[in-house]
Amino acid sequence: MANIDTIGENYYKPLLRAEIAGDVLFWLISILSIIALFVDKVSYPLAFDVVQIALIVGVILFFVQGQVQKLYLFPRAEDKRRQQLLSNSFGVALTHEETVGYYNNDQTDPIKRLAASVMESAFFTNAITLMMLPAERAKTFGYIMVYLVAVLNRSSDLAFLAIAAQALFGGEIVARWLRLEWLQFRSEQAFNNFNRLFVARPAFTKAVPQSEALDLFSFYESTKSTAAMLLSQKVFDQHNPRLTQEWERIRGNLGI
Repeated sequence: MANIDTIGENYYKPLLRAEIAGDVLFWLISILSIIALFVDKVSYPLAFDVVQIALIVGVILFFVQGQVQKLYLFPRAEDKRRQQLLSNSFGVALTHEETVGYYNNDQTDPIKRLAASVMESAFFTNAITLMMLPAERAKTFGYIMVYLVAVLNRSSDLAFLAIAAQALFGGEIVARWLRLEWLQFRSEQAFNNFNRLFVARPAFTKAVPQSEALDLFSFYESTKSTAAMLLSQKVFDQHNPRLTQEWERIRGNLGI
């Protein structure tokens, strides 16, 4: 049966489009801020007003886009994914969305199936973020080095440095890198803790392993919500066959 994921189509694709729009607005605002430095108000009053108005509109749109993405689109997508996960684990219908082949384990006990599914998700998140990080680190440190060179250059305009600092540290460049580092670190923790739980082969009918599994489920879900990061679809598509094969080996060794 072919894989089906209507949650990805209906909720994560709009989120991806919103993120792309936010990136475009961020760089547009940065460019307009630099242009505003070189437009003289006295010599070119019309051009000055146009740039300032465009900058104000851009900032407002960027603010609205950011709030819609963080407070509506991302939580909505994560809520739907969590409902689907719980539906799959407990055999109930918390959502009408259809997902086939997204989670791969044969457990019948609801808590054990939930733990195996979250472990699988943590495995893929950890692997994909590890592959995303080198490029993100290179880009971020590249921007930082360029900024430091500009700061050390005494001829650099202070207004330009202020704009660059705002873009680098007040925007999404450094913050995005740090969130990705944090997501990788915490997803690796979640995967390792699930692995230790399954290696012990506890009886999931007991209260202790059930509570441990639910605690790790909460840990991983709160990690994703706090990081608010979309994983690269390109990286996932490129490495999915290899990662799926590796996951099958892991779950086979653990008997899940």
